[in-house]
Amino acid sequence: MLATTLAVLALVLFAPSRRVRTRFGIPAGEVFYQDLGGQPFRVEVLRSSLWGISGKPDCLIRIAEGVVPLEFKRSKKAPARGGIYPNHAIQNLAYCALVEDQMRVRVPYGLVIYAGQQVRRVEYNDANKLWLAEIIQEVRYASGLSSVRRNHRLAGRCSGCGLRASCSERLV
Repeated sequence: MLATTLAVLALVLFAPSRRVRTRFGIPAGEVFYQDLGGQPFRVEVLRSSLWGISGKPDCLIRIAEGVVPLEFKRSKKAPARGGIYPNHAIQNLAYCALVEDQMRVRVPYGLVIYAGQQVRRVEYNDANKLWLAEIIQEVRYASGLSSVRRNHRLAGRCSGCGLRASCSERLV
């Protein structure tokens, strides 16, 4: 799976043809940050005191309009009709906020790229910033609770969860 993701990444980011990147919906621009194995970039955790969050996007591309965070997902099946999974959208919006706050640059949008080479655009606008702020507040509230109920039925999500060992509702 990692090999497939890296092959797609090589195709869409480093292909000499601007037409190839355009065909996949990847903007032409300078790739200057990449948190994927075997890449020649030094990456640091991005931190925002404004939002109180930190993280490392998979890739950042500098374009004329600003900087675009890219997040690569292993799921080969993206939501139907051009949709995006809400948790993927929130993660990408968090990267947009981190880039804007730490790097002091404009972030027009972010991209989520599913392993099936389906690209989804996440607009970084006032409505989505408000949604991000609400989710961050919900997570902070839940962090202070003695227990939190699982909100899904997906074993795959449980298998990657950092709280799995102490969760009484885990599926795996």
